[in-house]
Amino acid sequence: MPKIKLLLTGVFKPFGVSDAYGEALCTMELLNNQVTREQGIHSPRQNNPSFGLYLLAENIMAPATVLDFPTWKEFTKEIRNGNYTHVGISFIVPNVLKAARMANYVRKHSPATKILLGGHGAAIPNLREHVDYDEVCRGEGVRWLRTYFNEPHQERAIIHPVIPSSVRKYIYGAPISDKGAIILPGVGCQNSCRFCATAHKFEKQYTSFLREGSDLFAACRKSEEAMGTEDFSLMDENFCKMPVRAAALLAEMEANKKAYTFSIFSSAEAITRMGVDFLVRMGVNFVWIGVESKWNIFEKTKGVDLHALIKDIQDHGITVLASTILFMEHHDKRTIEEDIDWAIGLESDVLQFMQFGPIPGTRLYHDYEVEGKLLMDIPYPEQHGQDKIWFHHPNFTLQDTSRILKEAFERKYKTHGPGILSMAHTAVRGYLRVREDIAFNEKNGLAWDSALLKYVPTPNSGPDEFMLLRLESWRQYALRFRPMFWSAEAYAPNGAAREKAKMVARLFDEAFGKPDAGDIAKSAALRLLAWKENLHLQIRKAMGLGDIMRQPATVRQEYADRRGTTATPVDREKKKKRPHSVAAAAR
Repeated sequence: MPKIKLLLTGVFKPFGVSDAYGEALCTMELLNNQVTREQGIHSPRQNNPSFGLYLLAENIMAPATVLDFPTWKEFTKEIRNGNYTHVGISFIVPNVLKAARMANYVRKHSPATKILLGGHGAAIPNLREHVDYDEVCRGEGVRWLRTYFNEPHQERAIIHPVIPSSVRKYIYGAPISDKGAIILPGVGCQNSCRFCATAHKFEKQYTSFLREGSDLFAACRKSEEAMGTEDFSLMDENFCKMPVRAAALLAEMEANKKAYTFSIFSSAEAITRMGVDFLVRMGVNFVWIGVESKWNIFEKTKGVDLHALIKDIQDHGITVLASTILFMEHHDKRTIEEDIDWAIGLESDVLQFMQFGPIPGTRLYHDYEVEGKLLMDIPYPEQHGQDKIWFHHPNFTLQDTSRILKEAFERKYKTHGPGILSMAHTAVRGYLRVREDIAFNEKNGLAWDSALLKYVPTPNSGPDEFMLLRLESWRQYALRFRPMFWSAEAYAPNGAAREKAKMVARLFDEAFGKPDAGDIAKSAALRLLAWKENLHLQIRKAMGLGDIMRQPATVRQEYADRRGTTATPVDREKKKKRPHSVAAAAR
């Protein structure tokens, strides 16, 4: 039997274009595609690495190579020259045609190679009719791969890789240089909403990769040492659902004087139990909350005053991304408009509108299949939740669903202005609030109680040294937004947004003083880049070409030995003069 050699790859680019294998509204951009959509030049642009591939490669003994965001030419060259015994292709449902093309190429040009499939696309029914493969992973991938290759797994802890949280970042046409890393505490969710692909993929259970707060802290330290970052995205469906682990992470940061900052996903009820003071102390500056619907109440929102909770979170400087669902069973022409108005009325900084959709593998898909509601003539590449629905809804035509979704994003944009401006407003409010709270607690002898997760009277408490570190992290975070105010005002959608830009700029002056020469120079440079970006965007729209699409750079990373050594993904575009691959020991 030949020695195992594994290639783990995502699907090939380009993304966000209509061709034989994909659809224009299915991009590799979360924010621009389904959160700040219709905000034009104001929309932050970025791509997120296929983080699961790096986790898998890091945690098997077999030699592995990750190929992320390849072109078709790069993928085919890798197959011809790589001598792989196994190729694993990860894909989502709308990218099934890309996965099929890749599998066909492997079968033709390397017939002895075993083809493994994974990702949410693996849940497609009768998958073999669409993609040629040998084995398919439909659950948690690390355990599955270890079992498949007959590697021990029970006694082996998860080795956390170093993964950038986003790449190819732009705002107003200007590249963003700040760095962040992804941390993967675990996968799955026990809330088990019937439409949720993630919950069903992991069998409605939560699998923890980093079980203790000390494990989380160690993963953060590892990324900090490799990338120089102190900002992390915790890719966990409901991070606050495990309060003991979260509190232990905070304790580790306090003990080591590390004021890390975090973006998290969490349910409203879990945040309510933990308390906003805890989130601030831990350094959460961004939280994604599923609010779903005014009328269709879920356990995660039952009994929670969402408007009051979101305002409280924002008052403490934490950006809120609220997520709502359109075209649910209870929606008709009246109730859907009420739900849109209600969601906008929550006044979150940014707001995701996603279509209710039966995704393969979910209970919703099974129910709709049994009930005959699935529209079988809607091809998989169009089933991405940002155009028309792919099931029969008695109250809407397919054209209705595309139009209503687009208009919902436009309404949010025109009501509250650019999301990036709302985020800046929240950030500076948070800095001022943290500064005030530190002074108030010191004056009144209040200190943090790690057992009660709140500030309590404490004799001889003294200055809160950790919160002084946190205040500095809040200041640095807020100041990232400062250069953009002129551009936010110049390209505002209406007078209210222009006045908001002026108001936020004044608030920054009150908090941090007048802009210095560096701030003025950055703002001037951003003005020029914003002008060029807007001109480019308008020309494309006039030509019917749609949005500007920047493709993520290809990443190729070899993992020669996962027994204690690691490696950092490297953009190929930035390494043209260096060797094609980087040894695992480089990280």
